[in-house]
Parts: sequence; C-alpha cells; structure tokens
Amino acid sequence: MSRWREPRRAATVLIMVMLALACLYLLLGLGFHIGWKRARGACRAEMAARGEFVEPEVFSEPLALAFDLTWWPVYAWANYYHDGTIFATPCTH
Repeated sequence: MSRWREPRRAATVLIMVMLALACLYLLLGLGFHIGWKRARGACRAEMAARGEFVEPEVFSEPLALAFDLTWWPVYAWANYYHDGTIFATPCTH
C-alpha cells in the first residue's frame, strides 16, 4: 500500500504542513509588527519635534501584537492601497 494511501500517515503530513504554514504566517506577522512599530515610533518622534499633537497608543502592547500577528495581511494591503507603503503612518500621508 502506498504511503499516501495510509490515512494516518497522510493526516500527519497534512498537519505538519499546516503547522509549518501557520508558523510562517506568524513569523511574517511578527516582522510586520516590528517594522510598523519602528515606523510609527519614527513618525511620532518627528511629529513631536515639529510640535504637533502625537496620538497616544490605543491598545496595550500584547493586544496590539495579537492584532498585528493575526491581521497583518489586511493591514499591509490597506496601507499599501491608501498610502503606497506597507508601513503607513501619519507622516506618509
């Protein structure tokens, strides 16, 4: 019998592939979170240096990280669509 016809073996391979894809998705989300946070920090410093109002952080760090890890493709697409850059900030408008 072929190894792909064995249901247990096929299920194990499928689960391992799905876990690898989930880990890749989360790693890309972490990279997006770090890059966007760095861009926002630079923008906040620039706005504060010009004497402009700097909005406070809305979400606590763990909640912001959770949102960025799960919804990063939506954020990246929306930022690119509206501002032409993935890490859009008020300074890129």
